Amino acid sequence: MSDWEMKLEKKDRNIQFLLRSLRTLWELLGDQKKAIGKAVFVLFFIEILSVSFPFLLKLIFDQLPEIIIQKQVSTYLVVLIGCLLVVKVVALVLKHFVAEISFLRGLIKLENGWPVVVQEKLLSLSIGFHETENTGKKISKIEKGCDKLVQIVIDMYWGILPQVFFLLINVTVAIIIDWKLGLLFMLPFIPAMYIHYRMFNRFEDDWEAWEKKKEESGGLLCQSIINVSTVQNFGQEKRELQQNLKIREFMQDLDINICEKMQLYFFGSGLILHLFYFITIALGFTFVFMGISSIGTIVYLIATGNITIFCIGDIMHTYTRVMRKSISVSRMKELMDTEIDIETCPEAIVPNSYAGEFEFDEVSFTYSGKDRPVLKDFSMMIHPHQMVALVGKSGEGKTTMIRLISRMYDIDEGSIKLDGRDIRDLDLEYLRKIFAIVQQDVDIFDTTLLENIRYPDAEASEEQVIEALKASHLYEALQNLDRFPDGIKTQVGERGIRLSGGERQRVGIARAYIALLNGARVLILDEATSNLDSEAEKAIQKMIGKVREKLNISIIAIAHRLSTIQKADMIYVINNGNVAESGDHSRLVQENGLYAHLVELQKLGDLRE
Repeated sequence: MSDWEMKLEKKDRNIQFLLRSLRTLWELLGDQKKAIGKAVFVLFFIEILSVSFPFLLKLIFDQLPEIIIQKQVSTYLVVLIGCLLVVKVVALVLKHFVAEISFLRGLIKLENGWPVVVQEKLLSLSIGFHETENTGKKISKIEKGCDKLVQIVIDMYWGILPQVFFLLINVTVAIIIDWKLGLLFMLPFIPAMYIHYRMFNRFEDDWEAWEKKKEESGGLLCQSIINVSTVQNFGQEKRELQQNLKIREFMQDLDINICEKMQLYFFGSGLILHLFYFITIALGFTFVFMGISSIGTIVYLIATGNITIFCIGDIMHTYTRVMRKSISVSRMKELMDTEIDIETCPEAIVPNSYAGEFEFDEVSFTYSGKDRPVLKDFSMMIHPHQMVALVGKSGEGKTTMIRLISRMYDIDEGSIKLDGRDIRDLDLEYLRKIFAIVQQDVDIFDTTLLENIRYPDAEASEEQVIEALKASHLYEALQNLDRFPDGIKTQVGERGIRLSGGERQRVGIARAYIALLNGARVLILDEATSNLDSEAEKAIQKMIGKVREKLNISIIAIAHRLSTIQKADMIYVINNGNVAESGDHSRLVQENGLYAHLVELQKLGDLRE
């Protein structure tokens, strides 16, 4: 491709970017389009009044020769002066009590609504998306995108639209009152705007590079703070700072370079505008002396000329800011446009009855970006009210099966059925509320212990919470006021930093217990007792037995401690993405296969994850 073709392609791309940015902004206005549109319409009328003020001055100055000759003020002149006052008052009333109120109401609603809309979008995306995207970068995109979006709306309303309206109306009036001077007055606008358009083309790639580095810096900062204990444990504070400093220095040098080079463009456009302004005034006075134009016309051009130059300069500066901010908004919009890969289908149903039979039928699944399937033609049956255990080496797909059954991921081939229905045909919220999941690494929110435990049901009663605390073997620990000074209302810190590993798992168990008390039908234990001591583990196993009897639920357990699963009704041994063995504990030990080997290894204390 030739240089000329590359330049043409880039020009087309930038025009498309401008149009796309405006379309994106309009879409993101959402239900506030009417309020913002009303404000813009009133703003246009206000600018008509703004231009009428110097036009009235023109008419007044056109009366001066007659006043000098007749040596008296005419009624017409008094009316014109009165109109000046009326125009100003009406413009102020419209601005502050109609346009501003309508605009600010819409802006405030948008400013508070956009983050929630983005949060809704992120929560709707699958776990697969979140596992492949850096959390810090996502947060940076959201915060920066929402912030820049608000700034763009403000810049457009207060920085560009008033100036554009004034410019269009003013040029129209100038051409009407004197088309020769009006055209000369308008002539420099085109090259000035073109210069700034070229400036955006010149720095677009640099601005995008700067935005990407900003997100990278935000990601590093977020990760270093989230993992601060690891950073400090290994004494890597300087390393983290140096990584971020290196990125920030690159951003700093790039930004300074852009700002310095931009001044050449601003100087060029300013020089052209002022040069033509003085030429227009000089030519205007010449026309007055020749009797072609009136003194009022020159007064009008002088009165509006500087304002017009300021308008164009302000439009160009604001346009540059808006286009740069649009890059942040576009990157957030990319996030908003990410396809939701796991969602409820339009014909989804909520079954009237529930038996609890799950079937994996020839299921195959491969993680995105991986070549080797985790599961291949995998089949398994989970009968109602059974305790089913999944055993196997790490990486064999046990946790993946849990994610598939709850539709955190969708399978590639085959089907997973609940009571004979493909789970993809079920309402997603209904399906996920069937499960009470206890993970090995329990997610803890930065709030009280009570709110963490009640997360599945914010309206859970005090009796249910106490029952859950006792079931999870956490009730006794709360009696230690040194560790829990406010009891169950103690703040646990970000990610549960104030809790031990075992306590975090017990919170997960208590949380799942609340879910079971409020309608969940399947308890899933994904290494749920790995961080518990032997005494606590035995208590939890005892609790599981009682829960099965009381609530008549199904249990799916993944565990490397085989003591947790020995009482399972069915044990599936997973190997190479498929079921290698199945049966209860006694039968599998007698078969002397993989499971029996795992039992022997655990007896020796050599089971490796």
